[in-house]
Amino acid sequence: MRAWPALFAAIALEVTGTLSLKLFASQSWQLPLTYVLLAASYVLLAQAFRRIPVAVAFAVWEAAGLLLITLLGTVLLGEHLTPKQGLALLGLMAGAALLHRGTHESGNTSNTNTKPVRQEALRREVSA
Repeated sequence: MRAWPALFAAIALEVTGTLSLKLFASQSWQLPLTYVLLAASYVLLAQAFRRIPVAVAFAVWEAAGLLLITLLGTVLLGEHLTPKQGLALLGLMAGAALLHRGTHESGNTSNTNTKPVRQEALRREVSA
């Protein structure tokens, strides 16, 4: 699975698992379902970490998850969103976007594996 689809699937599973805690609180099957959804979310997040820098993937996962849970909580559960909370959500999204953009500009989005870089540095030291 590609990194970004894995990350977005991880977000969807995390949001679904978290909302299931509230939506199905009186159901006996709810807790195992939540565990399965959250565990699957972490498995997909680990897949995303293979190609996306950890800081970017985790920031997007957290920010998008918080945004979706908050918005779905207001729509599905009738929870209230204050203007300060809305501003905080915008700040989270802006922070995740800036972190992704900063990583992209540094040329560090293709792979987080640094082993080839270290091997090249060692070769230069040995040949010098």
